[in-house]
Amino acid sequence: MDAVTVAGATAHITALTELSYELNAGELWVVVPERHVDTVSLYDVASGLIAPDRGTVSFDGEDWQRMGLFDQSAVRGRISRIFEIEGWVSNLNIFENIALSQRHHTTRSDDELREAIGRLCERIGLRDCLDERPHALARGERRRAQWVRALLGQPDLLLLNAPLLEVRVDDQAVLFELLAEARERGTAVMWKSRDQASWKGQPGFEDAEIRLLVNGRLERDARDGA
Repeated sequence: MDAVTVAGATAHITALTELSYELNAGELWVVVPERHVDTVSLYDVASGLIAPDRGTVSFDGEDWQRMGLFDQSAVRGRISRIFEIEGWVSNLNIFENIALSQRHHTTRSDDELREAIGRLCERIGLRDCLDERPHALARGERRRAQWVRALLGQPDLLLLNAPLLEVRVDDQAVLFELLAEARERGTAVMWKSRDQASWKGQPGFEDAEIRLLVNGRLERDARDGA
């Protein structure tokens, strides 16, 4: 992002003001919002879904606003998200929800996808629920199913919003392991959460860039010692 401004703040959505930063392959940024508001605009702008009023947003050196629609779609296939508000399609089962992006952006067969999804589910200890509808899962299970959806296909960029929300402490450690492996492959990660206790001191977060989102600006966290 280069001097990005997005106006239109409301009581629930934070506007962005002269935002400039560069997130590189394998890097981890932790963004701590100043208050409990919907900061989805940050991720929507980063993935080209919202055009800035001023400034430019680029992915892999390409300005989102200069890409054609098909190019934008292809690039978004390399970006995965975890949503605070979950974003499930209610009339699809868990497998169909998780596989949706890969079905659209790749030629992987359903058998291959089911096997890959099954491995990730087993890794995180999620029970066999692929043929169930999202509402049949407990909230913590749905959050962990979002982990599977986000990590499937080894994306170049992970945009995580409160990824540990309603997940039992005993089930959380594997996410940090999976993120460390993803970063080793070159995946850039942005983790956004007001609950600093959920990630503070966790393995792989020692080199994280900590930023506070204050009045639409990203400020270095002085407590981080950086």
